[in-house]
Amino acid sequence: MSVTYSALRDADFGPLAAVGEQWRAQAGRLEERESELDDLRRRQIGEAQWTGTVAEEVRSRVKLIGDDTVERAGECRRIAAAIEDAVEVFKDRQEELLELLASLPEGLSVDADGVVTGEAADVAAFESRIEGILEAVGEADETLHAAVAAIAGTADAGERAELAAGVALADDFQDMLDRGSSPAAVNAWWDGLSPFEQQGLLESRPELLAQVDGIPSGVRDSANRTLLDGELHRRESEIENVEDRLAVDPGNQDLQKRLEGLRGTQEDLTRLRDTVSEPYQVGAGGPALDHYLLGYSSAEDGRAIVAIGNPDTADNVSVLVPGTGADLGNVGGSVDRAALMAGDAYWADPNASTASVLWLGYDAPDEVVPHAMDKQYAEDAAQDLSSFAAGLRAVDEDGESHLTVTGHSYGSTTVGIAARDAGLDVDDMVFVGSPGVGVDSASDLGIDPDRVWATRNEEDIIGWAREDTIGSIVGGGAGGLLGGPVGGLIGGAVGYFTSDHDDLVHGTDPVSDAFGGRTFKSDATRDADGLDELWKDNADNHSSYWDGDNGHPRNAARDNMAYIVTGQTSGVR
Repeated sequence: MSVTYSALRDADFGPLAAVGEQWRAQAGRLEERESELDDLRRRQIGEAQWTGTVAEEVRSRVKLIGDDTVERAGECRRIAAAIEDAVEVFKDRQEELLELLASLPEGLSVDADGVVTGEAADVAAFESRIEGILEAVGEADETLHAAVAAIAGTADAGERAELAAGVALADDFQDMLDRGSSPAAVNAWWDGLSPFEQQGLLESRPELLAQVDGIPSGVRDSANRTLLDGELHRRESEIENVEDRLAVDPGNQDLQKRLEGLRGTQEDLTRLRDTVSEPYQVGAGGPALDHYLLGYSSAEDGRAIVAIGNPDTADNVSVLVPGTGADLGNVGGSVDRAALMAGDAYWADPNASTASVLWLGYDAPDEVVPHAMDKQYAEDAAQDLSSFAAGLRAVDEDGESHLTVTGHSYGSTTVGIAARDAGLDVDDMVFVGSPGVGVDSASDLGIDPDRVWATRNEEDIIGWAREDTIGSIVGGGAGGLLGGPVGGLIGGAVGYFTSDHDDLVHGTDPVSDAFGGRTFKSDATRDADGLDELWKDNADNHSSYWDGDNGHPRNAARDNMAYIVTGQTSGVR
């Protein structure tokens, strides 16, 4: 059903938003009930309290009821999310329409049916903009209808046939991915499906869509949340199974080790779910930005791609690539940095919308030595980061967003090597505390060198990131009898002053004149007292670029990065 001009202009979307809140609240109530059933099964009528065939049957039946409750809670959450997504589109387009009407030139008028009268040229332009707004609202309305009908089981015969057709498209889509289709091709294919075909594929095969570049962010978010909820539930069952086996064989070290691993991963995944559960509030008076889970994996060290704000509709999109030591277990800290960048961008330009993405879509080095000395981690990530950037371009709804990618520490090496080896379709690149970016000149990165930025504060230890210097630091090198951190510091200093300052471990120093890019100011905001503390001071200042809301002074780097992200480069200092 099409949405009319007058209906959109006069609509109050508060009641629809309240319905979404009710569905989300119902999901919470169902999850509480499942927790009560789990407690009943495991503690009140568990094997320690009740044994025998009847007891096993009762516990099995209670578990089935609990599993069904979890499934119903997931359905409620998906309906709530579908309503919330639609309300966001409706409100944004209504605001756009009202702003358009407020800017109506003298001599033009719009009647109750949305018909524009006046000078011919202006009439055509305004009618085109109104039609575009109504088309976007109509698509969102159809998508909401398809989602609710599919999840709640209220689709009619024709709609059920479209849902089934979407399910049948899974093999074709997989073949498309196997052929290496570009994110742009993926997006065009997806847009060619009806809302019910899209929903059928999403409901039946979320794993196919969850991490595919070119699939809209809202769809990826829904798919990943479904997968995350399912994995958490499966892992809870695994933990319970191992606990039961340990109760019978408490001395089994292999089982104990497996249990610790399962619990650790469960904690990491639970923290990730909690991180993306609530919007990020940008200060007092700023917007509340929804989180979008664009990808995750619990394998090995884990991966996570989290957006703060919707990249598909934002005027500006910022991508932050973290460095050494980043993994699923500590991803919350990296998401916090990305969120600060979203907030800083808002205050730098309140009239523009900004989405900020934490991209931990690669296996970052675990330790500085020897792992971060190796380019292989970055080389392995190059194609994935390039594809992600291309995917952001493909899902950009108006094709005009300003895209910036920022790499911190080894993350800058990953960004540079991705640009070098696979290409990065971005407007600006920012290197923060970099050990080198895999090239010797900004002109080798595939974009205008004037759009390549770098910073390093004066006390950041990464400035000593040369193979000879790092070797001295690690071994206490030239520190002689002093040893320890002081010996390492002196050894590093000797290496620093006897080496080429422009030559870092992964290429020419991006803050040097020789590199040919642009630089901006950042501060050493963390201070320590005494010679022994100087080592810690230099190490801590490698992570100080986002300081300002954590008990340390605000770092000038934050304001400069915000100006770059919002395209206001004249403000960069």
